[in-house]
Amino acid sequence: MKREDVLQEMKDMVGNKDPIEFFGKMVDMFGLLFDQIDALKQETMSVRINSALAIQWEPKLAADMLTAQVNVLREDKETYFNEISALKKAFGEDKVTQSYKEFVDFWQETLGWHPFLNYK
Repeated sequence: MKREDVLQEMKDMVGNKDPIEFFGKMVDMFGLLFDQIDALKQETMSVRINSALAIQWEPKLAADMLTAQVNVLREDKETYFNEISALKKAFGEDKVTQSYKEFVDFWQETLGWHPFLNYK
């Protein structure tokens, strides 16, 4: 559903249709708005982490990235069991978070993509 389409439908309803239909479309618009807000929150967090790591390597931020990725992978535990185990072990040992190269190499070996690229 595109926002332009919903907005046009809402404009067309004014004075022609029951207010309940208009408010139904308004709820759809709020859904689109909230989806955009959620996407912006994720993007902002990613930018904050990447910019902090670009300035100076922070093991704490790298550890937070490991934790966040475990939470994402937990949505499909059966498929990503090995990856979750490897990330938890890395978090516990706190070795791969100490340098950029070790962290990126570990992440790419474990998950198959660069940690600072957007991946969905």
